[in-house]
Parts: sequence; C-alpha cells; structure tokens
Amino acid sequence: MAQNRTITGKVTDEKGNGLSNASIFIRGRNIGTTSGTDGSFSLAIPSNVSTIVVSYVGLADKEVKVTNSSSYNITLEASSKNLQEVVVVGYGTQSKTNVTSSISTVKAAEIENRPYTSMDEELEGKVPGLQAPIATGQPGAFQEIRIRGIGSATAGADPLFVIDGMIVNSGDLTGLTTTANALAGINPNDIESITVLKDAQATSIYGSRGANGVIIITTKKGRPGKTKFRADVEIGYNKLADLPPNARFLNATEYLGLLREGVINAGGSQADADFFAQQYGEGTGVNTDWLHVITRTGRQQQYNLSASGGDTKNQFFISGGYFDQQATVMASDFKRYSFRTNFKHTASDKLNFTVNLTGSNAIQTTPNNGGAFSNPVGSLPFLRPTQNPYNADGSLNISTDPNDPTGFSGGNYNPLYIAKNDKYSTNTTLIQGSVGAEYAILKNLKFSSKFGIDYNTIDEYNFWNQFHGDGVGFGGLLQTNNSRIFNWIATNQFDYSSSFGNTGKIRLDAKLGYEVQKNKGYFVYSAGQGFPPTNQLFYSVNSATPVGAASSGSDYDFAGIYSSATVNYDGRYVLSGSFRRDGSSRFSNSNLYGNFWSAGGAWNINREKFFSNVSFISGLKLRGSYGTSGNAAIGDYQWRPTVHYGVPYGGQPGGSFDVVGNNNLTWETTRQGDIGLDAGFLKDRLSIVVDLYRRISDRLLFNNPLSGTTGFTSFIDNIGKIENKGFEIALNGTPIKTKDFSWNLSFNLSRNKNKIVTLPGGKDITSGNFILREGFDFQTFYVREWASVDPANGDPLWYVDGTHGATTNDYNTAQRQLFGSASPKYFGGLTSILNFKGFDLETDFIYNYGNLVTDSWINYAIDGTYPDLNKYAINLQRWQKPGDITNVPRYEFGSTNNSNAFSSRFLYKGDFIRLRNLTVGYNLSTSVTNRIGIGGLRFYVMGTNLWTKTYDKNLTIDPEQGTASASNLNVFYTKSITFGLNLTF
Repeated sequence: MAQNRTITGKVTDEKGNGLSNASIFIRGRNIGTTSGTDGSFSLAIPSNVSTIVVSYVGLADKEVKVTNSSSYNITLEASSKNLQEVVVVGYGTQSKTNVTSSISTVKAAEIENRPYTSMDEELEGKVPGLQAPIATGQPGAFQEIRIRGIGSATAGADPLFVIDGMIVNSGDLTGLTTTANALAGINPNDIESITVLKDAQATSIYGSRGANGVIIITTKKGRPGKTKFRADVEIGYNKLADLPPNARFLNATEYLGLLREGVINAGGSQADADFFAQQYGEGTGVNTDWLHVITRTGRQQQYNLSASGGDTKNQFFISGGYFDQQATVMASDFKRYSFRTNFKHTASDKLNFTVNLTGSNAIQTTPNNGGAFSNPVGSLPFLRPTQNPYNADGSLNISTDPNDPTGFSGGNYNPLYIAKNDKYSTNTTLIQGSVGAEYAILKNLKFSSKFGIDYNTIDEYNFWNQFHGDGVGFGGLLQTNNSRIFNWIATNQFDYSSSFGNTGKIRLDAKLGYEVQKNKGYFVYSAGQGFPPTNQLFYSVNSATPVGAASSGSDYDFAGIYSSATVNYDGRYVLSGSFRRDGSSRFSNSNLYGNFWSAGGAWNINREKFFSNVSFISGLKLRGSYGTSGNAAIGDYQWRPTVHYGVPYGGQPGGSFDVVGNNNLTWETTRQGDIGLDAGFLKDRLSIVVDLYRRISDRLLFNNPLSGTTGFTSFIDNIGKIENKGFEIALNGTPIKTKDFSWNLSFNLSRNKNKIVTLPGGKDITSGNFILREGFDFQTFYVREWASVDPANGDPLWYVDGTHGATTNDYNTAQRQLFGSASPKYFGGLTSILNFKGFDLETDFIYNYGNLVTDSWINYAIDGTYPDLNKYAINLQRWQKPGDITNVPRYEFGSTNNSNAFSSRFLYKGDFIRLRNLTVGYNLSTSVTNRIGIGGLRFYVMGTNLWTKTYDKNLTIDPEQGTASASNLNVFYTKSITFGLNLTF
C-alpha cells in the first residue's frame, strides 16, 4: 500500500488575502480538504500523487505540482487572467469577460459575523448606486433599499430579491407590527455572495419586476473534500449610539427655569410663574432623566455551527444558528433560530439533483413609534423631568391625579409600566426550499428544472393593559393578526453553449426558460376588550366583548417566458441581449402581458494585439447597454372595480364600493441606458469601475385625482414620468503588499439626480411637507422659509416670498417655497483592511451628502407652544434680551406665534460620515493550528456605529433617517461592541 504524507500551505488571492473555504483535492479521488479562515490547509495524500487541484468560487482553478516540499503557497488568479471566472447573473452564471451589464458583488466575508439581523442592513456603503439608510434601531426592522434612485411614485420602489434562483417575498409582511422584515429570517452566515443587478441589461430578464433592480442571494454549498466543520460564537453588548448635543432634553432645573421665563414673557406676574412652576413639579425634588429611564445596555449574541464537504458525487452544506439582540430601548428585541441544508447529487455525467431547504423562527418585540403614547421614545418630548416613574415604595407610578405634578395625567403614561404590561410581539416562521434537476441532453445543451416554495406564517399579538395607558378606556384591548403567505415558483430552462468557426473563436451562450409563480395569502384578524382586573389574563378568550373579527385572502400570479444570448468573439468583442414576455394577474385581461428586452455590448480592449505590450494595464473593458424592465408592485386587485361586503344595512347584509378600478391599467415601464468602464492596473493592484446611466420610468402607477362627488378621491392610472441619472465609481487597490504586511482599500461614490418629467395635467401635487412638481426632485420640500429671529423683540421671522427680501412675523403670510430635497446628492463607502502576519484591522466608513432631514415631532419640544411638555436643549439658546442674535425665538408660555410650526427652520443638513464597522482580529498561525489538530482559529473584536461626524449644529436627530429623511420617534440606533471566535476543524 502506498504511504501517505501530509502537505500544508496557504491559499490566497492576488492581493495576498487568505481565501477561506477554498477546495484542495485530488482530481478523480475522494481525497481533499478545504482551507481555514486565513486560507491555510493541511492534506494527507498518497505518495504517488503528483498533482493537486485548488479551486475557489469566482477564481480560476489551479493545478499544483506536488514536489518533495511539504509546504505550498498557492495564489489563485483573477478574471483578467482567465476567461472562466464567473459571476452570478439572472438565471445562472456568466463568464466575467462576457458581462456587458452593471453588476456589483458582496462576498461572504463582508456580511458574516456582523451584529445585524438581516443581510440587507449590511449593504449600505458596499455597493455603488445602492442607497440603504437605516430608519430605526429596532432589531428585525424593514430595510428600505433604493437602487439608482426612486423610480416610482405610488407603486413599490424596493428591489426584487432572488435566493438561490427563487423569487421570494420581501419587505414588511405584517399587519399590526410597527416594522418587520421578511428577510430577517435568513441567517447572513449562510450566504456565499450577494449580487446586485443595476442596469436594464442585467434586470430585464426579470421582466415586469426588474425596474427597481434585482438582488440575488447565493447561499453556501458543499465542495468535494474532507468534511469541514465551522463554529462561530459572538457575544457583546449594545449601547445608545451618539446623539447630537441638541437632542438632549432638559433637566428639572432647566425646565422649570424656562417655564418661569415663559410665563413672564407671556405677560404673567411672578405669582403666576410661581403657580405654574409648582403645578408642573417645582418643590417635589424629582429630576427624571427619561432618556436614561427608557434605555438600557442590551445584550448581543449569536452562535452558528456548520458542516460542509462531500465527494465528486455528493456535496452538502448544513448549518444551524441562533441570534439574539436587544435594542438599547426597552421592549425592543429580536431572536432567531435558523437552519439550512443544501445538497447536490451527481448521478452521472449527464444528470445531477439539488435540494435546498432553510427554516427559521423569529420572535420580535417592537414598540410603537410616532406619537403613540405607548411609544417609549415618544415619551421623551411628552414627559416632564418632574414626573416620577416610581412611587416612594419603589413600585411603578401610575397616578393620574391631575393635582399630582409627579403623576401621569393628560394622556401621558409611565413608559416603564407600559413596557412591562403591554405586549407587542411578532412570531414569524419561514420555510424556503427548492428541488431541482439538471440533465445534459447534448454536450452543449442542458435542461434544468426547479420547483421552490417560500412559506411565511406571521402571528402578531398586541395587548394594551387595562390599568394604565391606551387600554384603560377599553378595559384592556387585544388585537391579533395571523397571516399565512404561501409562494411557489417553478422554472424550466434550456442552456446552450458552443464555439463556432474554424478556430473556435466565436462562442455562443444562450438560455430559454419558462417560469410561473403563484402567491396565496390568508389573513385572520381579531380584537377583544374588557379584560379581568389582572395582568395575567391577556388572551382573547378572557375578553368580555369581542369587537373585531375578520378573515381575508389575497392572491397573485406571474408567468413568463424569457431568453438571453451572448456572443463572444475571441474574448474581445461581446454582444448580448435578452427578452421576456410576462403575464400578471394584477392587470386586466386586455393588459395581462408585457414585453421587456435589453441589448448590450462590451469590448475587452486589453485582449487586442496592440495592447499586448502594455504591461501595467491588466484589464480594460468598455461596455454599454440599453433596455426595458417593469414594475408591478401594487395591490393584487387594484385594476378591478370592486365592492366589499360586511357592511350592515337596515339589519341586512350590505356592501359598498371599494375600488374604482381601471381596466386599462398596466405595468410601469423603465428604460435605462448604461455606459461603463472596467479597468485594472499593475496586475490588479488597482482597479476602477465607472458607470454612467440614465433611467426613465414611464407610465407611472399613479393615483390620479378624482372629484370627491364620486365618492372617491383618486384612482390608480398609468400617468407621469420620472428620470434618474447619475454616475457610480468604485475603486479597489492594494497600496502596500509585502510578505508580512498588506493594505487593501475599497472606495465607492454614487451621484444620482432625480427629476419628475411629467405629472397628471402638469399640475403640482402637494403631500404634507413635500411637493411634486415637474422638473424637480421627487422628494422636494415645500415649506415656508425661515428667515431669522428679530433681535429687537425675539419674534420669529419668515421670508414673505422666494426673493429673500421682505420678512414677516406672521406665519400665514409667508408663502411656501421649494426648499431642498430629502434625496442625497452623493453617498458611498470606504473600507480599509490592514493585514500584518496573523493580525488584521478593518474599518468601514459610510458617508452621505446633499440632502435635508427633519425631526417630525420637534414642534412639541421647541419653543413655548406646549409648555407642559419637556424641551430640547436647543431651547437654552433662545432670545432673552434686545440685541441677542440667535435662531431660537423668545420663549413664551402657551405661545400662539406659530414659531414651532414646520418651516425650513426644522430642515437640517443630512450630511454625515459614520464609522459603521471597526474590527480587530487575529488568526492563529498554521503551525499552531496544525499542532493542535484544527483547521483554523480566529479571534476578533468588532464595534459598530462607534463614531459619527455631522455638519449641522442645529441637529436634534441622527442624520440617517431612512429614504424619506424624516424621523418618527423610532427606536434609537445602537452602538455595539462584540467579541467573536471562528473555529474550523
């Protein structure tokens, strides 16, 4: 028998980064292994083996000659040196040389072991053109994502999500919860890569749902080799992220001093000031910091265990995970239990089968937001520092005596009692799975078939207690909502690849497929009130009076035939195109189907003969594309004129008109052109990707106004047009690379300009503080323009009109003006990774510039209009005497001068730079791991949201407030510190 010997080594990319989970195996034998976290490996091989094969997803396979040496450092090359590197595209993969579209990829290492509940939270700053500002610190919250701007007015603007080839439901699927995210059921540690398709050439193959971009998630798979186990442990804590200085609320001394001054300014006497000060808590000795009361140090922990491996016939990946996060605001948390298994069996050279299955259970506690009295964050501006959360005996204070200044009369409640006795829970179970087969009909022709399911059950439970808070008037109120959403999708596809010509320089890759999808939703709602006088009986069976019960269903279907083709000549010239014809139940019989297409081309300039002597340029590609895609993100039955029943009429069942409907309704259509340049220099030590684009969304699904005499205010119609245009730049470089030290930098910059091209009848449409006007950004503010504070008397002043000439102290005399936008002009990210021997230091910065943000509830916490409520610290900068120069008017008790009414005074610069992640790690050396018999061991410490630089001294909120740039008293952002360990064996 041949004697075995052990070889060791390390697998790296061209930048010197260790490649985790690379496969090292002997071709044709069931002998192999995978690399550890830092790329190191150890493999026992028979003495007669002369070659091993090393492979890694996205890089070229490499055959390595086995010599007498026992140690091997193996570098895998990038695509500029090999035509076979592939990237994920719609319905398959494609050689990177053939790519004519705009695609960005985020690898597993960039998203795993992060303190975020879902992978979509981790995309901010990673992908050029993708905007993902966080709107809340609630764990498991819905994450808004916009790719190349806002392309719709009324229909959804979120991208399409595809997991392992299956289109899935995303977004907030709940009915009662403040915010939830269907994608939070997916464990980010199970993801191999995330690919973002941005232009029409990339997205048009998804037809009627590709207009807002497509995000393809590829989960981890097994590879031939020795079974590899991996364990990840992360524990830490969460604290309140930094707030602007002006976001601080006043203490008792400051509040009462301001109150007294306000009474005098309103014409009151000293006696009046004494009276109101005592009424609002002076002399009680109470000084409550409500921010400290409602916040906490929350725990953060996650544990993941996986196994992967197989042989040339069977490969598997299986994982289990537990994630637990407490927000810094009380009664806000998220837990997830998850598992995944991916299996592939190769039955023969022609036939293989795949089975993918994932399941998770997520339990989320989510307090209200906005002005709800049960919102703990909302209590901050509404509760005075002189109100006491505790009684003298330490019990929770729920006094509603109007003569008790430390109690909670007038609709304000003790948030501690609410958090303890009200219930806001959501329990979500997710099951996603698919079975597929692939058969090689001919050498160059294969057929694949896949059937997948995406099943969500969401159980929501909201209970208001009967003793204190919103539920008192109901004797306790319970609302439940149970949703079952079953989505299945079947895809059948032919793939053809062949080379032509005498020299084989012409290569054709084509696909043709048919796909059908059906989504069925069933929803049950119930409500009851009147509960026994105890906090222990809070299920509906205990309610005296059922006040609501309803069940409903909502379904939709999609069916489409799609095709694409790519022709490559000698690796230099590439032409590509796609076509899809889609049908949807969301539109009438006369408009069931729509056609979507794209065309693109690329010139790999570096493959030209005249370029062969240009050694410092390792890659150079010019590409361009144009095409169409659609948007059908509306309600399931909005095209139908409908009547709903359940309306009593004269003691008999009755109904009423529900939706006007529109038999001519059809898809929004987006036309997009893109020109891109990809370049690599100095053996890809430096690379740059630049894209210029113009995106026109036409026939918008828009609410067309109707006369109120019809009984309706609007109906949905295909009217209006929006344009987005801009550029994206991505830079990647390795400034320093030595044997023991390397420094890698990644930077991206995005610029998008949004413009409304046409509106119904060309008329302006105002909506709250925004206006839609042709020629302007979709999120343009429309407000009265703040001028200053009159230094003579402290009056608020506004500009009379847009000339910035005359001013007035009469709010209603000032004319509303267009004033900036909630859409940023520039945004992006910067990542730096330093490696020294076994140590690494990674920093991720995100930045945003050019938009305005607003505090939606500041009118209660500024000036003296609501003197019984607490105030922001910015009130201390108020005008106090003639000659004072300030931006805060005279504080007047019960003021009626409208100084707190919304104007440009409350629009702030949304510019910021944020240190999103900071990680310090250490990989145990190969010599040590080999000695103790493990594949790899890594320790790390990670911090998130550790530092934020802002650029507006008047800010009262964090500048990152979602795509609408408006705060809504949401759960505060979290600053976290976590300690982690990754073990492979």
